[in-house]
Amino acid sequence: MKLAELLSQLDAQQDSSFFRQVDPVGGKYTVTAVLPTVEDILDWQEGRCSFNYGYYRFIDHPLIHTLQEELARYYHIKNCMAYTTHQCALMELLDYLLLAKPRMTIKVIHEQANDPLLNRLEQLQTNIVQVLPADINKLQPLSAGKDEIILLAVPSPDSLIEQESSFFELVRQQRIPVIVSTSELPETTWDTATITYRVCELDSEKRIQGGVILSNADRPLAALRELRKQKGPVLSSRNLDALKQNISTPPSRESQILGRLCDMEHARYGFLFPSGMNAIATLFSILRTETKNQMVCIGHLYTDTYSLLTYGKLRSGRPDNIFLNTHELDQLPGILHENTAAIITETITNPLNDVPDLRKISEIARQHNIPVLVDNTFATPFNCNPLDFGVTAVIHSTTKYLSGANDHAGGAVLVNDETLARKIETFQQAWVNRMSEFETSVLWDHMQDFEQRMVRFNHNALQVAQFLEQHPAVQQVFYNQNPSHDDYAVAKSLLRGGGAVVSFTLKNDSLQGLTQFYNASLQPIIKAPSLGSNTTLVCPYTLLAHYHESDDTLTELGLSRYLIRIAVGCEDDLSKIIDALNQALS
Repeated sequence: MKLAELLSQLDAQQDSSFFRQVDPVGGKYTVTAVLPTVEDILDWQEGRCSFNYGYYRFIDHPLIHTLQEELARYYHIKNCMAYTTHQCALMELLDYLLLAKPRMTIKVIHEQANDPLLNRLEQLQTNIVQVLPADINKLQPLSAGKDEIILLAVPSPDSLIEQESSFFELVRQQRIPVIVSTSELPETTWDTATITYRVCELDSEKRIQGGVILSNADRPLAALRELRKQKGPVLSSRNLDALKQNISTPPSRESQILGRLCDMEHARYGFLFPSGMNAIATLFSILRTETKNQMVCIGHLYTDTYSLLTYGKLRSGRPDNIFLNTHELDQLPGILHENTAAIITETITNPLNDVPDLRKISEIARQHNIPVLVDNTFATPFNCNPLDFGVTAVIHSTTKYLSGANDHAGGAVLVNDETLARKIETFQQAWVNRMSEFETSVLWDHMQDFEQRMVRFNHNALQVAQFLEQHPAVQQVFYNQNPSHDDYAVAKSLLRGGGAVVSFTLKNDSLQGLTQFYNASLQPIIKAPSLGSNTTLVCPYTLLAHYHESDDTLTELGLSRYLIRIAVGCEDDLSKIIDALNQALS
C-alpha cells in the first residue's frame, strides 16, 4: 500500500463527540495545549473526554491520531500505533511481550545470514533461535504455554505463511504470537488469526523515519499505549506531515547540537533521543540487568520516571527500588550493594524544587562504583553542570528550556564515561531511537538565544516566587532560591540560578479554592502542562500527574492534591504576569 496516497486524503480529524476542542500552544506542531478549566481536567481524568491537542506523549497529535485511525480502518483491524521508527516499534513490542515471560524464546525466520535484526534481539537478554524459511520445521516442537514468539522477518511473509500452512496451523493451535516485521506496509488485509502483530516501516523508500504496529490484540496494544507515554518513542508530527506533503528530510543538526550541549555540560559524548523520557528509558534498559536490578531514587522523581522504575522491576520480578528523600543521604552507603544498577535523581525536583546534594551523592556512589544519573532539565546547563560533581550521566528533555517554543520534542544524554557511551551508541544503532532530523533543525534554531532566555527565566521566577510568598491567599511556596525552602543552602552551593518552576498551595487548599484560581482568566498566562516555555504556563500539577493516587500516597510524597505549578516564562515585561496572578488570587 502506498502510504502517500492515503496521507493525501487525510484531514487530521477527530470524533467531536469525544474529542474536546482546545487550543494548541506551540502552533501546528505543538507539544502541549490549553486546558481551560478544572472541569475539563476532571472530565479527561475520568475518561469522559479526550482533547484534540495535548501534551505530546499523552495525547496524540491530530495528524498521528488520524493516521492510526485510518490505517486501522484500511486494514479492517482494531489497533494501529505509530512510533519514531520501525526498529523502535519492534523493540517496544518485544520488550512488552517479554514482560509476562522473561525467559520467552524468540524464534526468528529470516533470509539473511548476517541479519542486523539478530544483533538487536541480543540486547533483549532472552533466548533466540534462528532459521531460514526452508528450515522452518526445525522450529518444532512448539511450546503450548506461550513461552515463545514467532518473528517472521522475510520480504513476503504472507506467501511464506501460505506455503507453510501446516506449520502455521500448529502455531495457531498452540496460540503462539506471530510477529511479522517488514520494511513496508502491506498492500491488503491479512490473516489475523495467524499474524498477531505486524510491525512496518511507514515510508518504504526510507526517506523519513516512522514505524507502526498493526494488530487486533486489544489488551497488549492498550498496555503498549501506556508504555509509549512513559518511554517516549513518539513519532514526530513533523515527520508525518513531511510524508503527507512529500517533503524531503532536512540536513540533521545533530552534530552541532551535541557539540553545543557537550560544551555546555562539560561532557565528552552526547546522544539525542525522540523525547526526554526515551533518553531515561534507554539508560534504564542499558544499566538494569538481571544481576544489577536495584535502582536507588533520591528525591521526588518525575511521574513517568517512577512508572518506568515500576515497569522495570516487573520485568525482573524483584521489587527492590529504594526511595530516599533529599535529606536522607546518610542512609545511602548502607543501601548500596553489588546488585545496585544506578542512583537516579534530579538537579531540581519536580514539582517541589528540592535540590539533592550532588557532591555527596557522587562521592558515596564512586566508593561503590555505582553510576549516578541526573535529570538536569529543570536546572539546565546554564544553572548547573552535574558532571562536574562526579555524576555519570546527565539527562535533558530538550522539549523544555533548550527549545522554549512548545513546538519541539526531544531528549539528550551527556556522559564522560567511554564504556557507557559505547553502550548507548550500540543501543541507538540497533533500535534507531534518535531524534528526528526535523526536530534537530527546530531545536538548533531555538538554542541560539538559550543563554539570554535563561537569564530572564531565573530573574522572573525569583520575582514570582517572592510575590507569591508575600500574598495573603498563598499557604506555601516551593522555590529553591527562597530562604524558606528546606534546600536553600544546598541550592546556593550547587546552582547558579534556581530555574523557572515555582509551585505553591493556597490557604483555601481545596477543589473549590483551586477552581476559583485556575478558572479565572489568568491572561496572559497560558493554562497548559509542560514547562520551559518562553511564555508562562500554569497547571494544577497533582490533578494532572497524580490524579488517581490515594490521599495517603500523596501525603507520603509531600504533595497537596491541589498543588499549583507555574512554569514562569522569560517575558521581558513580568508585570502582566504578576497582575494576572494577583487578580486570580484575590
